[in-house]
Amino acid sequence: MRPVLVASLSLAAFCATSPAAAAILISNSAGAVQPDEKVLFTDSTGHTVLGDTNQTHSSVSFASLANVDLNAYAGGQARVAAASGPLDTLKFFLTDGGSFNSVEFALHGADSSTSTVTVTFLGSFGSTSQTFDLGGGNNWFSAKTDNGDTISAVMFDTNGLGVDDIRQIRLGGIAAAVPEVASWATMLVGFGAIGAGLRSSRRKHAVRFA
Repeated sequence: MRPVLVASLSLAAFCATSPAAAAILISNSAGAVQPDEKVLFTDSTGHTVLGDTNQTHSSVSFASLANVDLNAYAGGQARVAAASGPLDTLKFFLTDGGSFNSVEFALHGADSSTSTVTVTFLGSFGSTSQTFDLGGGNNWFSAKTDNGDTISAVMFDTNGLGVDDIRQIRLGGIAAAVPEVASWATMLVGFGAIGAGLRSSRRKHAVRFA
């Protein structure tokens, strides 16, 4: 299948002086996007399991959307599977709330009850979903943004029992989360309190040794 270009337009985009429309390019062809970093795992189990990228060592969370236990596997193909039965639905994202501008992964081994999957990308562009056919081997999916847009999370949901696992996850253009204005304000107040405490301490010492 050819890559699908999903464009998100605002009213301002129709003005001659406005910037180009934000876009995300989604593909189900292997190698269409080749992000820089691999996501690696240590063996673990839980409703949410963690991986780490191999260059920036960014933590990536994989959360079950069906409230089932997941298994992360380090050996062989780094992958995440359901602890019992096929993997039906899952969401992954940077644990610190950061973003990335490209992603690639494979859904391996669709169950005989499962013929399609809907993949959803969330980010600065809003959200967009695309439904694809599934087969028995590796089913590849990828996305890349442009115009400065970023991806914050990826979800998938199959139309049947699910797939064996998600594997060979790669991310590119990772950026750490930027504190919100309220967080910055709290930090500044904290720094101010620390500074006031230090000044008060100096005055006390000055009086003591005068």
